[in-house]
Amino acid sequence: MRHNHSASEDASCIHHPTRTSQVGAICIISASSSTAIQFGDRCRTDARLLALAVQRKEDHATSGDVYFESYRIFSRPAPILIDPAFDEGRVLRMSRTNCEPCIRVGFIRVIAAGNSTSIHIGNGHCVTGNSRIKHIRQYPKESITQPDIPNPEQPALASP
Repeated sequence: MRHNHSASEDASCIHHPTRTSQVGAICIISASSSTAIQFGDRCRTDARLLALAVQRKEDHATSGDVYFESYRIFSRPAPILIDPAFDEGRVLRMSRTNCEPCIRVGFIRVIAAGNSTSIHIGNGHCVTGNSRIKHIRQYPKESITQPDIPNPEQPALASP
């Protein structure tokens, strides 16, 4: 995971009031790789996932390695949001006061949480995510054989 924020951004987390999370029960049947389950507040989430999904006829030991550097998708810069209203300072400011600083949840049932899922009960001040996946299928080309086309100039052979 890479963190691209400054100390001043970390300091902004201090000014947000912390709340308590109370959960009666949670049942998670399946949580796959990179799943985060958190109860309580978090100031910053900067989630990143880089994945190569390779499907091959041969086994990986004999067919060679695949590297992230080989694919442009993993080195391209992230897109930048262009918002003229924000850039000019015309931003809607919202303030909320929680009279009860406790988040109460009765029962949560999760059947499946896929790759890079975040299940979060609490305040999430700043959440960013970036997922880049390259799917590769490597199969040898099958030789194409031409069908037998009868020649009209040759007489057909009689079957026995």
